[in-house]
Amino acid sequence: MMKKMFVVFFALLIAAGLFAGGRKEAAGAKPPIRVGTAGMPAPYGWTNEDGTLDGYDQAVIHAVAELLPQYDFSIEVTEFPSIFVGLDSGRYHIGVNNISWRQERAEKYLFPEHHYIYNDTGFIVQKGRTDIKTFEDLAGKTTVVEPDGAFPQLFTEEFNAAHPSNPIKVTWVQQDSLKTYLDISQGNLDFVFTELASVNLRENEFNIDVDFISLPKAEQEKLQNPKSYFVFARTPEGEKLKTEVDGAFQKLIDNGKLKELSIKYFGSDISQ
Repeated sequence: MMKKMFVVFFALLIAAGLFAGGRKEAAGAKPPIRVGTAGMPAPYGWTNEDGTLDGYDQAVIHAVAELLPQYDFSIEVTEFPSIFVGLDSGRYHIGVNNISWRQERAEKYLFPEHHYIYNDTGFIVQKGRTDIKTFEDLAGKTTVVEPDGAFPQLFTEEFNAAHPSNPIKVTWVQQDSLKTYLDISQGNLDFVFTELASVNLRENEFNIDVDFISLPKAEQEKLQNPKSYFVFARTPEGEKLKTEVDGAFQKLIDNGKLKELSIKYFGSDISQ
C-alpha cells in the first residue's frame, strides 16, 4: 500500500514538473498579435494560386511586424464585417482592410495617429457621360453594391433612407470587378462607388476606359474619410499596441518604406 502511494505521489510530482515547465515555456513565448483582414480586393489584398496571401495591406502588416519583434504577428482572413466582430470578442488585436475613420467606428475602436492610405473616393460612370456629377444626380440611378459593410453599402443605405421617393436602384452582388467595369463601360449600370487608385489599376488591367467623378473633400467624407488605418480593440492592451504600431508607422514613413510599398502595389504613392 505504501509502495503504491509512493508511486502515485512520484507520478504527481512528475506531472507537476511537466506542467510547471509548460507554463514556463508559454510565459517565455512572444505575445501573439492576431490581425483580422478580408484579404481583398486587390491590390489591397488577394490570395495567390498557392494559397499565400499577398497585397499592400499584408506587406504593410509584415513591415510593421518586423519593427515590433517582441510580438508574434499572425494574419487571419475573414469576412469584412467579421473583422469588427473579432475585435469585439478579443479574437483579433488589430483589424486591417483599408478601414476608414467613421464616427460610429471611433466610438467602439481605437484609431492611431498615422494612416497608411490616402485615397480619393468618388464614383465611375461610362466614358463621356455628363449627367452624373453630384450626389443628388444619383437618385433613381442604377448601381451594384457588395453587402460587406464597407462604405458603398453604408452610404447607399443612408442615401436611400433620405430619398425614399427616388432611391438609388441598387443590386446587391458579389462579383468580379471585371464584370462591374464592363457593365459601366457598356452603359448597363449608371455608376459605381470606388476609389481612384483602384480605377487606375483596373483601367490598365482590363483595358477599359471609364470616367472617375472626383468630389470635393467635404463630399468625399460623406462617402468615407480618404484616410485608412489599422484599427485596435478599445482595451488597455489595444491602447498600448496602438502606440507601438504608431511608432512603427513613423519609422516606415521616415525611411520611405511605406511609400515604396505603395508604389509597388498601386503604381503611385497613396500612403500619405
